Amino acid sequence: MMSRPNRMVYTPITRGHKPTPSQESNTLSTMSEVSCTTTLSMESEVIEGCKEEDRLEDFSEEEEKGIGWRSGSEETVDTVVMVGAGTGELDKRMKSRNSDYGSYCNSPTDLAGTVVPQDISTDGDTLQNSPLLPTSEEEDNTSDSAKKSDNPLDTVKLEMPPVTQEQEARYQPDKIPGEPLKTLLSALFLGTGFLATTASLAFTHERVPDIKPLPDIVLDNIKHQSWGLDVSEYLLMISTISALIVVLLHSHRLVILRRIWLLLGILYYYRALTMFVTVLPKADETYTCMPRKNDTTALDYTKRVLTIISGGGLSINGKHIYCGDYIFSGHTMTLTMGYLVIKQYSPRRFILLHWASFLISLCGVIFLLLSRGHYTIDVLLAYYVTSRIWWIYHTLAHNQQLKYRGEHNFLDNMCWWHVFRFFETKIQGPIPHRYSLPLPKFIKRLLRCIFRRLRHGSSVSRETFQT
Repeated sequence: MMSRPNRMVYTPITRGHKPTPSQESNTLSTMSEVSCTTTLSMESEVIEGCKEEDRLEDFSEEEEKGIGWRSGSEETVDTVVMVGAGTGELDKRMKSRNSDYGSYCNSPTDLAGTVVPQDISTDGDTLQNSPLLPTSEEEDNTSDSAKKSDNPLDTVKLEMPPVTQEQEARYQPDKIPGEPLKTLLSALFLGTGFLATTASLAFTHERVPDIKPLPDIVLDNIKHQSWGLDVSEYLLMISTISALIVVLLHSHRLVILRRIWLLLGILYYYRALTMFVTVLPKADETYTCMPRKNDTTALDYTKRVLTIISGGGLSINGKHIYCGDYIFSGHTMTLTMGYLVIKQYSPRRFILLHWASFLISLCGVIFLLLSRGHYTIDVLLAYYVTSRIWWIYHTLAHNQQLKYRGEHNFLDNMCWWHVFRFFETKIQGPIPHRYSLPLPKFIKRLLRCIFRRLRHGSSVSRETFQT
């Protein structure tokens, strides 16, 4: 603290910075003790009365120096000065309820004292010394909407443009749209892919070579089990139904369905191409195939396609009587897809379900090889293609930067990248794990009411029994 003549005492602001000339001029006066406490929240109050103890509880007197009152709160900045009373006309700024920095100034000895006005010599310092909050007179003037003022501190009304639905969805990343039309398009794409696969098999059946099976290191060293194909298809149906239940119980089921259907459609188109370009002989010599015709007509191909579709591509129902669909394995593709769906979209803590799905898929592939329904190369290719396309798709879906073309993204060279971008353009990041019943809203409300009544009735009956 630095002492000055004529009982002038000045304590700088204790925040580690040098006070400005405006702050120093506002804190120097004479002949009375005033404690000015500036709040950090920039809020001020008018203190009326001289003996309000609740406003002085935060102050402690420094008896040894007798320089006034100092705040003990860590949330305030203290400036203790020695000032004197004066007379004369006060400036509007000094009459305001607020000081330059939103402070309230009280004197524990004489709260009714006045303050000598400051002499503002320059116009440039007017804006700096103006109060941050409008005075009572300014508040009365602003109520008149017809009056206009050049004061830069007057309130200004800003008209904000309305927010569109797209902008609202952008600022609400948790809100994921269902977009049923896109899901319908993906279902149609899956249907065309499955149709392409059946058509390819109908044409490939005529080109299957009538020779012995190709050498296979796995098939040549295991014993053939004819019942293995049926067991494999039963496991395939269990895996598919389990994955379907998980998807239907998910809150964002429409998004997941269109992802699965799009990927299955792409895989079916790949499979239709690979089985048509390279035709392998039968892996199981005991498997009975439909006799070939030398003069096959378009009507015959149509009947074959309808027969395969009616059986769902499975041999268990006796409708899969055409050979040649080896590269790559459709059974392995479906088993792998079922496991990936359950692993990705079921709750993380359902570890038992994840392992059960993995074992079902693995056993399905093993029984498929035991029955010699496919070559080993068919199984390996099916797993590799299915798992990689699944992981690539979800990597793209979970990263916003990969949804835009550029030198940073080489995955945009894939043929289905534009379709992916169309389906995932309104989805930001991974889908949260939320689940609900796939029922209409009014049915859900009805079920809630029924459960509440049952719960209330059980609680009442329990209380009656206890009494």
